[in-house]
Amino acid sequence: MKGKEHMIVGTTATATMGVGFLITKTFDSAFYIVPLVLGGFIGSYMPDIDSYNSKARQVFNKIFVFIILAAVIGYFLGIALTVNDIIVFLENNGSNFFALILFSVLTILGKLSPHRMFTHKWLGTVLFCYSVYLSGNIYLTLGFVMGYVLHIVCDRFSPRGKNLKFFEFKLPCKNSKNKTSITW
Repeated sequence: MKGKEHMIVGTTATATMGVGFLITKTFDSAFYIVPLVLGGFIGSYMPDIDSYNSKARQVFNKIFVFIILAAVIGYFLGIALTVNDIIVFLENNGSNFFALILFSVLTILGKLSPHRMFTHKWLGTVLFCYSVYLSGNIYLTLGFVMGYVLHIVCDRFSPRGKNLKFFEFKLPCKNSKNKTSITW
């Protein structure tokens, strides 16, 4: 399946769940639909971070380049953070940023793995969903999990996904022949 099709499935499923919550008055407010649908949107794209033409990969690359450019410009303007500043900041606020750091590390591992390996296996799925759970927003987590799992299910039932082995254990940088292949 293509990214747009995964996005349609994940977003539609989470939006339908959100409307169902509103109808049954499970939600206190309609504002919980936004993180739910956003989670479904992001979750439906994340497994394909390992695909070269993936939108998730392109967006992550842009964010990564922006952070690097901001650090370089800050350094030349004399407003750059030192390593000690970063360490002190993380010591004081580390628990708040652990989810973001874990998600970023998993995204990099996903980018390093061949297509349909780490991000399409049970270990990658559990770790990605756990990193979003650590963010503390249950609705974002619920949407993300639904989008991510539906992505895997849709891939499994697509013609090219017949050989997708979800419960197989592969290290992030190993392909189906158990050889290392790194694509950035």
